[in-house]
Amino acid sequence: MRRRQLVAARGATALIFAITLSACSHTEKPADPQKQFADALVRAAMYKPPSNGETPGKVILPNPKLIGCSPSSCPPVLPAVTDPRVVNPWQVSLDYTSGSVIGLVALYDEPVSIDDVQAAVNERYGSWALADFRTGPARLWRVEPEHLAIQLSQTDSGMVRLIYLTFDAKHPTSERAMKKILDHMAKDGN
Repeated sequence: MRRRQLVAARGATALIFAITLSACSHTEKPADPQKQFADALVRAAMYKPPSNGETPGKVILPNPKLIGCSPSSCPPVLPAVTDPRVVNPWQVSLDYTSGSVIGLVALYDEPVSIDDVQAAVNERYGSWALADFRTGPARLWRVEPEHLAIQLSQTDSGMVRLIYLTFDAKHPTSERAMKKILDHMAKDGN
């Protein structure tokens, strides 16, 4: 919790600094204050604090049993863990279609690396890793027994993105959607 407060404080400091700097650095006609404020907000939102280099604790993955559940019967998104050194995702977003969860996206921030999250995924699903995608910008697993595809990649801002997506034959768009996703990943490497 303290880390998130530090990140928020750094963001606020960056915002104030950006506003002050932009106000002092213009010698010509002043720009629109609303535009300056919007620009400062964008700069502050894109600010990424430097890593302190410490090794993260055990990476916690979202619950794969969320896939296919309906909102009234879904299990908790993350397991209850009392160890203060664990690393939970910064954000988890669920994708719903026809009243059930078909996928999720979890984002991990620094100091978690793509290799840290990959190790956690491999603990549970290592035997289903696709051989051609064990390294590189996109790492993939196809977990046949759970009808689950997993993708691991890094965002442009340096966050680690973990995606769970169903390929259950009962879902009318699962085969088409999976084909599009895999084609896109093969083409672009993302």
